[in-house]
Amino acid sequence: MKVRFLGALGEVGRAAILVETERARILLDYGVKPGDPEPLFPGHVAAKDLDAVIITHAHLDHSGAAPLFMLDGRTKIYATDMTFKLCDLLLRDFLKLSGYYVPYEVLEVEEFIRRGIRVEYGETIRVKDAEITFLDAGHIPGSMQVLINADKTILYTGDFSTRRTRLLRGTNYYPRDVDAIITESTYALTDHPKREELEKDFVKSVREIIDIGGRVLVPAFAVARAQEIMSVLEAYGIRESISLDGMAVKVLNLFLENKEFIDGYQLLYSAAKHVTKIDDRRKRKRAAEKPGIIISPAGMLKGGPAAFYVGRIYDDPYSAIYLVSFQVPGTPGARLLEEGKLTIQGEDVKVKARVKQFLFSAHVGRKELRSYLKRVKSDAKVFVVHGEPEACNDLANYAKEELGLDARVPDKNVVYEI
Repeated sequence: MKVRFLGALGEVGRAAILVETERARILLDYGVKPGDPEPLFPGHVAAKDLDAVIITHAHLDHSGAAPLFMLDGRTKIYATDMTFKLCDLLLRDFLKLSGYYVPYEVLEVEEFIRRGIRVEYGETIRVKDAEITFLDAGHIPGSMQVLINADKTILYTGDFSTRRTRLLRGTNYYPRDVDAIITESTYALTDHPKREELEKDFVKSVREIIDIGGRVLVPAFAVARAQEIMSVLEAYGIRESISLDGMAVKVLNLFLENKEFIDGYQLLYSAAKHVTKIDDRRKRKRAAEKPGIIISPAGMLKGGPAAFYVGRIYDDPYSAIYLVSFQVPGTPGARLLEEGKLTIQGEDVKVKARVKQFLFSAHVGRKELRSYLKRVKSDAKVFVVHGEPEACNDLANYAKEELGLDARVPDKNVVYEI
C-alpha cells in the first residue's frame, strides 16, 4: 500500500490523503482552509484516477473541496447520512461567503449531496481489492474513522474524540492490529480540562450574569457546539430566556430529526423546548436587549449573528461574552482574549463586558492522543497530520522516542510505502 498526503501538513485545514492499494485509489477527505481573501485548497488529484472518496465528517477543512469531483460526474463519494446533510448546509454557506474564489457552484453541491453514497457505523464495503470499514469517531454527529484493509491495514482517525459529551459518547474503537495509523494532532500540546469541572465553571459564570440581570453572549460553532451548550444549560436546570440564532437553528432541527446520531438525544430534545429560535430581525433585536442567554455563530466572532449581538453587549459591564472554543490567532475572538478589544462598525473599542474562555473541545487532547498511540503495535508506521507544526512534531517525537514507533510528520506529495 502507498500513501500520499495532499494537505493538513503542519496546519489545521485542507485534509486530503490518497491511499493506493494494488488495484484501488482511495481519497480520504478533501477539505479547504480559510484564507484571506480566498480559501486554500489541497493538492490536486484527478477525479478519473479515483475509485472512492471518503469524507470523514462535514467540517469544511475535511469536505470543502469535495464538490470539485462532481465536475467529472463519475466519482463515488462515501459518508454518513448526517455528514451529507450537514455538508448541504455548510457548503452552501461557504459558497455565499467565498463563492467568488471557489471553483464550483451550487449545482455541484446539490449533485454531491444527491449522488453521495450513505454508509453506517460498523459497515464494511469493498472497493476493488480494499475492504473499508467505517467507525464512529465521536467528533461531531456523523463523523467517522476509516479502516482500510488490503495487503496491509491503515487506520485514518480523521478528527476524533474519546470523551463523552452531552451530545456524543466518544469513540470506543482503539487501534490494535494496524500496519499504519494516520492521526490528527490538533491538541497534541494541550490537556483538556475535566468535562464536569468545565461545565460547572461555565454554568456558574452564566448564573453570575443572569442573577444581576445581564446578558450572556455565547459565540458558538453552529455544528454541535451550539447544541452542546444548550444541553449543558438544560442539564444544570438553566432554562430562562435562552435564544438560539443563525445556522445553529437549522443544525438543531437536523439533530432532532436524526436521533440515531445523537447519544444525548433526550437531553437535547428537552433543551430544545426551552430555547427561542431567532429567525427574523425583530426577534434578534429583542433578544439583544433583554436579560438572558444568546447562543449564536460564529464561534470566533468572525461574522454571523454573533457580530450583531457583540455590538449591543460589548460596552455593558453587567453582561458577558463567553467563548466556548479555541480561538484561531488573528480572529476577532482571539483579539478579544488577548487585547480586550474588538472592531465595531469600523472602530476599535475597549470591551467592558466580562470576557472569559471555556475550552470545550470535540477533539482528543494531549493525554488521550498519547494513550491512543500506546495501543498501536510496535512495528506500525505513524503519520501525524492536522495540527500546527509544533503539535505535529511533538506527537511524532513522542511516538518515536517514547513508544519506539516509526513515526513522522509526512511531507507533501511524497509517496510512503506501508
